[in-house]
Amino acid sequence: MSKLVRIVFMTIFLAFLVVDSKAQQNQITIPQILNDYESGTVNADNTYLRMSAMYSDEHIDKCATPLHMFAHKYKDEISPSLLNNKPAFRNKSMMATFTSASGKFLFTYETAGQDTVPSADVNSNGVPDYVEWAATAADSSYKLLVETQGYTDPIPDGTTYDISFEELQGTYGFAQTQDGNGPGTRIVVENDFEGFPDNDDPDGAQRGALRATVAHEFKHAIQFAQNGYSGDSDSWAEMDATLIEEVVYDQVNDYYNYLGGSGDVFGNPGVTVIPGSYEDATWALFFHEKYGSDFWVDTWTRIETSNSTLGLLDAVDLELTSRGEDYTNSLLELYAWHFASGAYNNQNFGFQESMFYPSPNPQLTLTQIDDQFSNTIALGRFASYFVNVLPPASQSGNASFLIDTDSAEISMAAVAIFDDGTVSFKNAVLESGLLVVDEGWKWEDIAQVGVIILNENRSTDNTFKVRVSDSFSTSIIGDGSMPQETSLKQNYPNPFNPSTTIPVSISEFQKVKVDIYDITGRLVQSVFNGNLPSGNYALPVNLERYASGVYLYRLQTDDHVQIKRMTLVK
Repeated sequence: MSKLVRIVFMTIFLAFLVVDSKAQQNQITIPQILNDYESGTVNADNTYLRMSAMYSDEHIDKCATPLHMFAHKYKDEISPSLLNNKPAFRNKSMMATFTSASGKFLFTYETAGQDTVPSADVNSNGVPDYVEWAATAADSSYKLLVETQGYTDPIPDGTTYDISFEELQGTYGFAQTQDGNGPGTRIVVENDFEGFPDNDDPDGAQRGALRATVAHEFKHAIQFAQNGYSGDSDSWAEMDATLIEEVVYDQVNDYYNYLGGSGDVFGNPGVTVIPGSYEDATWALFFHEKYGSDFWVDTWTRIETSNSTLGLLDAVDLELTSRGEDYTNSLLELYAWHFASGAYNNQNFGFQESMFYPSPNPQLTLTQIDDQFSNTIALGRFASYFVNVLPPASQSGNASFLIDTDSAEISMAAVAIFDDGTVSFKNAVLESGLLVVDEGWKWEDIAQVGVIILNENRSTDNTFKVRVSDSFSTSIIGDGSMPQETSLKQNYPNPFNPSTTIPVSISEFQKVKVDIYDITGRLVQSVFNGNLPSGNYALPVNLERYASGVYLYRLQTDDHVQIKRMTLVK
């Protein structure tokens, strides 16, 4: 396929792409309700009632555990009359029971009544196949997660874990806390999964939904065993449990139903991932696929051993650091994986199942290289901004990508997909006060580039300008000479608009800083901060985003400080 044909195809595809997803529906979500509570907008009673209403309307929710987590975590703030109205446990004496092959799980089910499970019994052993399927799923989840991967065991020695089936009317299942000396939780699973979303299980959607739900809710049981739903982990519990569906039952893919809407990275890269919910499973899946199955085991162990004072994102940062990985660079690659999905998937980069994921919905798509900084763009807390670059077939020059920002919490990377199918991913470096990706890529060889901008701040917006270039160079220029003294020369041209060059002479290898300040002494731009050998250098400067006026620029070394003036005229 030629570059021109590919560009036309991509443009048409994006114009008509419709993702049929629950996440796209214009409705309040559990994370939004919880955010209202955390921000103090509503009290605990109102939050509990709003969450209860969410789980009793007509749409299907993957899991009702957040309601029970909230009730447990804030039981002292919720009116007793509300908590006393929780549905009572079903009376086991009116039901049949079945113990899984491992002896660790006790299943309670109805063969007649409102919670009846499907009656099919292929092996004619008197136990419905549905119950046996659930028992096998529970044992498989336990064996993989606890015995193989090493997650905390939620089932104390000498006890069994209770799982029952009920007509939940729109919820796959939930884990609920309970008192006593045994497991601190019990699980309730939908009794037949009739009318639920489809999935990819080769044994049928009903069995797939059952498998995914048992694995999902069992992870909630592990979460409670690790930290009692305390700290901030409850904000990430649904993301974590949905990830585990894929870990235990890779072939089911029920979580596909929740990808691509306005609440996740694919459908809306600018949405914050805090708190993590079903649709954010791929955010967690990145670490599992990139760093191995022990990544999340070790991360949750950090949370458990911290007495729940350690936040999940901080635990991720610590775990990455312990593995010799950089937190910011890992997050940038995570979002780049999301970009390289759907119609943009490439077998050489990204998620293992990227071809089955939704195509990303970039905030900006460029089909021409204008080599100009954009207007100021605001990026929300802990969110990303995707620029999709589809160069024209005739585009020449070298590809480079630049970010101008005052925030140290804004970072950038670029993932280039070349005509021959190869992929290159690069994180930006700081040059002349700008974040830059300049790898010598030729535009004529590129089919598509995703520019990924990330705001790491977890509570506030940050701003930036982005520039896509075919000729920009930020490298300092040295002439190879050996000056006798360190000095700062007058910039040229001066006055200037908007670019100029600052010459400096460095007498010996040393630490060098060159900064620009406005007339009030406020730092405007860091031009250079690093070590330089002896030589004469020309430092490029661009003040396109700043107003006309007089600016000061300062050279600082170990034993030398010098300041000069320059004038920007627009």
